[in-house]
Order: sequence, then C-alpha cells, then structure tokens
Amino acid sequence: MAVLPTQLLRSCTDGAFMCLAEWANTTTDGWFWTAVLLGFIITLFIATQKFGTNRSLGFASTFGVFGSLILVTLGLMTWPIASIFMIVGAIGLVIMVMNNR
Repeated sequence: MAVLPTQLLRSCTDGAFMCLAEWANTTTDGWFWTAVLLGFIITLFIATQKFGTNRSLGFASTFGVFGSLILVTLGLMTWPIASIFMIVGAIGLVIMVMNNR
C-alpha cells in the first residue's frame, strides 16, 4: 500500500492554492484536475443542450482546450492527457462549423 502525503500545509512557498492543488493531484496520482475538468465539460455540455448538440459540443470542447492549457501551464496535468483534450476540442469545433453550413 502506498503512503499518501497527508501533510496539507507543509513548507510551501507557492501559495495556498498551488499547495492544495498539488496535494490533491499527488494524492490521486495526478488524476484530480483531469477529473474536475472532464466533469465540468460534461456539465457544460448538458447545460447548453438547449442551443443544439452541435453548438453545445463546440462550446464544451473549446472550454476543454483552454482548461487543459491552463492546467498544463500550472503543472497540474500532463501533456499526453492535455493533448487528448486538444484533439477532442479540435474535432468538436470542426463538427460545430461543418453542421452550421
């Protein structure tokens, strides 16, 4: 069994948010922020269904691209996972544009 880091407020100089974000990420083996972003994208897709599936997919995929870029920049998500979000985002935007014609 792996020992999880339970010291929430260790000697961290990056600020409280980054300390808590890194702690949540290390305790879940790097999947916490990926799951948060995926959950928010699904919620956004369902919430914007009244505008049509194509627009809803385009809106949610665009948010996924920008969210993954922010999380990669902060070091809270790995590049391979962010690349998947970017590929799905590009596909979602293409579907939205092609179906609006």
